[in-house]
Amino acid sequence: MKEDEALSNNEIEFSEDPNIQELQSCFLIFDKLKVDYDNLSGSIEVPLEVEEGKQIDLIQQGEEEPVTTLATKKVRFLSPLKFKFNLPRGYPTDSPPLIDLKCSVLKQEKIEELEQSLLQLWKDYKDRVVFSLIDHLQEQSQSFVDELLPSVIKVSNFEEYNDILAFDVYAKEEYFSNQTFTCDICQVVHRGVNCTQFDKCSHVFCNECLEGYFTSSIVQGEVDKVHCPDYQCTKDHLAARDEIMKLETWTMKDTGVKNIVEELLTPPVSSGKLKRFLSPDLIQRYQTLFKKNQFEIIGKLLPSRLVKCPRIGCDEAIFREDLNEKLVMCPRCKYAFCNDCRKSYHARFKPCVKVGGDDAKYGGIPIDDLEAYNHMPQGSHEKKILNAKYGRNKILKAIDEYQMDKLFEQMLRQGSDLKECPGCGAVIEKFEGCNKMKCSECLTCFCFNCGTQTDNSYDHFTDPRSPCYKLLFFGMPGIEDDE
Repeated sequence: MKEDEALSNNEIEFSEDPNIQELQSCFLIFDKLKVDYDNLSGSIEVPLEVEEGKQIDLIQQGEEEPVTTLATKKVRFLSPLKFKFNLPRGYPTDSPPLIDLKCSVLKQEKIEELEQSLLQLWKDYKDRVVFSLIDHLQEQSQSFVDELLPSVIKVSNFEEYNDILAFDVYAKEEYFSNQTFTCDICQVVHRGVNCTQFDKCSHVFCNECLEGYFTSSIVQGEVDKVHCPDYQCTKDHLAARDEIMKLETWTMKDTGVKNIVEELLTPPVSSGKLKRFLSPDLIQRYQTLFKKNQFEIIGKLLPSRLVKCPRIGCDEAIFREDLNEKLVMCPRCKYAFCNDCRKSYHARFKPCVKVGGDDAKYGGIPIDDLEAYNHMPQGSHEKKILNAKYGRNKILKAIDEYQMDKLFEQMLRQGSDLKECPGCGAVIEKFEGCNKMKCSECLTCFCFNCGTQTDNSYDHFTDPRSPCYKLLFFGMPGIEDDE
């Protein structure tokens, strides 16, 4: 009879064969023991758990190059000890049980030491030792796990490294599912399989309560409420939200803008946890609204860093890490475009016309900021804020444009031979001739004396009601002398 044919404790009938009796007894004691009564064999997996965590390093080692650590992670549960045994002829007095011990995270010499200690148990008693063998392995895995394992487990195989991490996740879920918890919302005790635990704070709530609360929040568009509903966690979430809304947070942290954006765009609750109690449609709605809300925050604080993909049918918002780079690549549709003209990317030497916010005067930067920028000390907090908000190169370019405009206005006030076309804004310089002018750019006619747009006639200078009556030649060299 094999294990899958075994009956419950109340129904099992013990064999008259002493070897089978021993296996039946052990089967009732160890719930994870698998036995094959026909072949007098069995197997069991003994878990390895390190409560404080065990460091796992993925390393790369060449023949001559030094060891490089590619990734590191701490895990609580490690691949178990896989123990197989067989009771041969002559057992237990003349022959020891045949032992096979394997473990992917133990070195071979450590496995051999364990095997020798198991055989020594039989040598000491030369009696029925199956219970003692399993009990000894469990004691070693629980009380002496630090002696079994190295201080840092180094793995050079990428798949093996991922297998260790995956097993830790699986074991944690199994451990959690078998526990019981009191939900702080409904105050009812539930098994872990019907609950969800939040990663950062470890608070546990039942899935039924989370489903009701999160569903209501997502349907109403209040996706900022989708986080651990614990009172203190809610306070911390709101405080972090207020902090992220300050531009100083983006400029003073050592983590940098890119890392802050990555943190901002990471949902407080992963899709894997939401799948435990929400429908795919609700999860999709949550992810869409969450991303939209977070990009709105970035857009308000750092308007120069956010651009929407111009490709028809793709509304992806893209964060520009380098404000000096015109090339933008959409992560969703892979469309490469120029940030200035929002058309397919072209060579840097090809001129283009800016669209959107950059079309505004001085790139949309307020004059107060332009005037204050040059008076701010280098490296000052205020200067860092403006650099983060608009981009340093964009500010410097806008300041140059603003100063040129101020210089031009000053020249106009000083009565120089420069005037601005009232039609297109082009700068017009008069070398000679009368005050009736025509712009070479837009062909607008205007009076050079007062700057007023006129028709293509001399009525502006011959009408007694005009402010420039009889001033057609005013300002021409020699006219004042002749008069």
